[in-house]
Amino acid sequence: MADCSICGEKIPGGSRTCSVCGSSADEFLSMVAAPIKPAPAVSLPKNLPPGGSYCPACAKVYWPEYTDLFCICGTELLKEPQLNRPRAQVPVAQVLDELPPMAPILDESPPLALVLDDVPMAPILDEMPPMAVLDEEVPLALLAPLAEEDANAPAVKVGSVKPSPGTPCLVLYGPDKTPLQYFALTKDAMLIGRLDAVAGNFPDIDLDEWFDRPTIRRISRQHALILRTRATGTFVLRPLAGNTGTQLEAQMVSPQQDYPLRPGHRIILGGVIRLKFEIA
Repeated sequence: MADCSICGEKIPGGSRTCSVCGSSADEFLSMVAAPIKPAPAVSLPKNLPPGGSYCPACAKVYWPEYTDLFCICGTELLKEPQLNRPRAQVPVAQVLDELPPMAPILDESPPLALVLDDVPMAPILDEMPPMAVLDEEVPLALLAPLAEEDANAPAVKVGSVKPSPGTPCLVLYGPDKTPLQYFALTKDAMLIGRLDAVAGNFPDIDLDEWFDRPTIRRISRQHALILRTRATGTFVLRPLAGNTGTQLEAQMVSPQQDYPLRPGHRIILGGVIRLKFEIA
């Protein structure tokens, strides 16, 4: 039982036509090609011109002007191996005359001592002037390395700038009850706390730079909010959850509750930092 070479269906015995594609036995049997025999090798033609090519199947020779890679019979063309071509005999003297001029020999260059004489040299270290002596009048404190936290440094930073008259503000007071800084309340919600750039906490009223580390750590990073009502222009204090303690006047206030503020009201954060709500 033969197979149809078109669709692969089995051809029943005695039948010459495929029942699936309708191909006859003469058609698919003729498509079974006989094994291809390699073409007999053709030796290099004697009449091959320099730079030409030849067909290894039919031995046809082509001149260099023929740029196609295949013969008219479909076989890839070959060229004469370069190793079999005769090399022209060129006199050695002619080859040497055609060489480019050589670079000057190193022995003809000027002596190294003469070259060094033309290059200015840096002064010798022994000839350098002595180092200047430190002025005895320079304070020793300027020469000593700065410590991370000086124990004798003041606990607070001094420098208050009072805003224009009529501006609502929070006034920060120091231990000696003198104003340290005026914080103008220019937004509807202003956060009171201390800076923590790593945690992404940037309060509107940053108290971190005004006190030393032991004091500033007594308050929370997000301690309280000052809220403004636009309709009435009034302000309230809202302690936030987790704060370390907030006192309004003599009363300890609860977190997440709003407490109205009037000019002169005193606010104490963490028991150590004193603020006052005022109209400048």
